[in-house]
Order: sequence, then C-alpha cells, then structure tokens
Amino acid sequence: MTGILQLLLLVSMTKASEPSCPACSKYDYEEKLLERMIRMEFAYEKVLKENKDVSKTVEQDLTRIKEENERLYATVQTLKDQQEQAERRLFSLMEEVERNQSSTLEKIVSDANKTIAAFNDMKDQIATPLVYFHARSPQTASLSTGEVIVYKSVETNQGNGYSSTTGKFTAQVRGLYFFFKHTCTLPTTYALLQIVKEGSVLIASNHYDKDHYTCTSSQAFVQLDAGETIWVQCSSGGSSKQLYEDSLR
Repeated sequence: MTGILQLLLLVSMTKASEPSCPACSKYDYEEKLLERMIRMEFAYEKVLKENKDVSKTVEQDLTRIKEENERLYATVQTLKDQQEQAERRLFSLMEEVERNQSSTLEKIVSDANKTIAAFNDMKDQIATPLVYFHARSPQTASLSTGEVIVYKSVETNQGNGYSSTTGKFTAQVRGLYFFFKHTCTLPTTYALLQIVKEGSVLIASNHYDKDHYTCTSSQAFVQLDAGETIWVQCSSGGSSKQLYEDSLR
C-alpha cells in the first residue's frame, strides 16, 4: 500500500512539472520526460523491493507465531496430561487413605473390645469372693491306705468350701488356690500323705524320725474350677503309720 502511494505521488509530480513554456523544444521535453520515467521506474522497483522485504518479514513473523502456537499447544497438552496423572494419583491416594482409615478403625474397635474384655475379666476377678480355710487335729491318728484325712477342728472356713465331715475342700468359684499342709509324727512312726485333686496326686510327702517327734510341711498351687474337690489322703497305711494329733497345726 505504501509503494502504490509513492508511485501515485511520483506520477503526480511528473504531471505537475510538464513544460509550460512554448519556447522549450520538443526534444528537451521528451528527454526530461524519459529521465523522469526512468527515475519513476527505479522508484517503483525500490517500492516493490521494500514490499517484498516487508512481505518476507511478515511471513517470517507468521512462521514464528505458528511455531510459538505449536509450542504452546504442546505445553498445554503436557500440562493436561500431568493434570490427569495427578488426578489419578490423588484418587488412588484417597482410596488408600480410606482403606487405611477403615483398617485403623477396625483395629481400634478390636483393641477396644479386647480392653473391654480384659476389664470385664478384671471386674470378675475383683468380684470373686475371698476363699480360705484353716482346719487342724485329724479325726484319727491311725492311718490306713487310701484314707482321707479329716481335720475335725475348723477354725476358719471363709466361703464354706471345707467340709469337716468328708475332709474335702470343694471350690465354689473358679480360681487359683494355694494349699498348705503341716504334719507331725511320733518317733519311729511314719506318715505317708498326699494332696489329691479329683483323684490325681498333686504332691506326696514322707514323714519319719527315729528318735524324735517330727513335723514337716508341704504345699501346692492348683487351678480349680467350681465344683472340683481337693483333699489329703494316706498313700500307705499300717500299724507304724500314725499322726501326732496333739502337735498338729
């Protein structure tokens, strides 16, 4: 557009400068006109060259803009892919957190149930009545094999577990029990005794001294269920098997 305006300006200047003097020769006029036309042609070529340069510059700018658009598009696509990957990772992480929360909640509930069960067991233990007894003085001094030793003097019987009739202790509640037996014998006599639970021997003892009265002790820890019984019995009796009643405690 600029080149066309320049060309029109040159044509206008040419027309304005035509000779008005009648004295000027035709040859002089044609020479000057030719000269001006040549200058106009050079000017036109210059304008065309400038237009070509401008067109080339514009084309280069358009190419750069196109390349920049392509680069921006590629960047946008990359960012879009990264966003999709981040959203997938976030979704996966949320699922994992939800699973972990569910597992943690289940563990908390399980631990709480265990704690409650332990507390209930402790409460039951605390609520378990205190059970103990103290009996002495065997009903008979002579011993026969398999005889249950009945202690006739019952000084304490908390829980009413011991029977002075049968000589047996019956557990009223389940628990761990401790039994202590103290036995005395005359010189040259024996006492072979056992602590027995439901027919099974827990501990056996042999009491004897040739020249002196002797006293020995034995004890046993045992777990009893409610209703189970325990007693002291003679494992081997006879005329030389006797208890010293007066000193037995």
